[in-house]
Amino acid sequence: MKGSLILANGEKFTGQWQGKPKDHIGEVIYFTGMGRFQEFITDPANHGKIVISTFPGILNSDLDHAKFESDEIQIGGLITQQDASMTINEKGLKILDLFYDQNIPILTEMDTRALIKRIKKEGEMPALLSSKHTVNRLSGQMEDVHHDFGTEFINTNGKKHIVVINFGYKKSLMQTLSDSGNKVTVVSSIIDLNLMNSLKPDGLIFSGGPGNPSQWQKFFPVYKMLAMKYPTIGFGLGHQILALAFGANVEKLPTGHRNFKEAVIHTSSNKVFLSSQNHGYTVDGKDLNEIGFRISFKNVHDGTVEGLIHEHYPVATYQFHPEQANNHINELIFKDFFTTVYDSKGASVYA
Repeated sequence: MKGSLILANGEKFTGQWQGKPKDHIGEVIYFTGMGRFQEFITDPANHGKIVISTFPGILNSDLDHAKFESDEIQIGGLITQQDASMTINEKGLKILDLFYDQNIPILTEMDTRALIKRIKKEGEMPALLSSKHTVNRLSGQMEDVHHDFGTEFINTNGKKHIVVINFGYKKSLMQTLSDSGNKVTVVSSIIDLNLMNSLKPDGLIFSGGPGNPSQWQKFFPVYKMLAMKYPTIGFGLGHQILALAFGANVEKLPTGHRNFKEAVIHTSSNKVFLSSQNHGYTVDGKDLNEIGFRISFKNVHDGTVEGLIHEHYPVATYQFHPEQANNHINELIFKDFFTTVYDSKGASVYA
């Protein structure tokens, strides 16, 4: 069966539809990786996105549920050059089967090179993925990603109590925190201050997640108040939200950073690290000192802000994400955070 991808600029690309008939509207992005595909498609930051894969054999990727960043596929659709009939998996499992089970469409035998050229020229944009290949225009709205997550108790005992504000956390973050020996609780990004006060956190983590950080604007005063009160760290979307809450500006990138080997430089040591990133927005680096921030990491390739430290409050944020495996950048991030948490000695007010 034929299917189509219709870009917001009106261009239409046709391929072979794999899956049940449906329409899906989402932002179209691309993934250049030859590995970690299972981590990428299950990353909550990709919720609803239509992903163009540049690697021609991506449907042959291995499947290991232990490496999934969430319990299900998060992307809204996949575009690949690969012929679906050529997929092979030595364990007898197929990416196609996983997509079929979760009703996520795939368009195969697509001209991915032409698509990437459009995205690089015009930027990431909304698109319609449709099994009705006669559709000739983009209509409707992208799915809202402003979720109200409930409370989860990950570790009920530990030395200190770390509370994660959940915008769409990755399992690798929970694994790192579970291994830290601390009590861990996850709460909704729609903050209940009574609940937060009853939890008596020793430190806060603003998780990563999908979407435009300005969607949470009405909560910025509360987020800022909490970050001024407790040792706080933010990743990905959480980094952007905290920056906005303190008065910074955030801009849309023409094409996002979506790589597990994105080079960043630590400004105080001039050491370069390879980081895991998946985002389409960036914090504007201008006038950050006026709101008390200094830049701790920059992107090696385009100079964009990759990390911030507040000069007056125990707040550190990172555009990149901790990895599942231990590495030097993980050690740097969490050593500083847990040192701050333990040095607070139970005091929570820093204002």
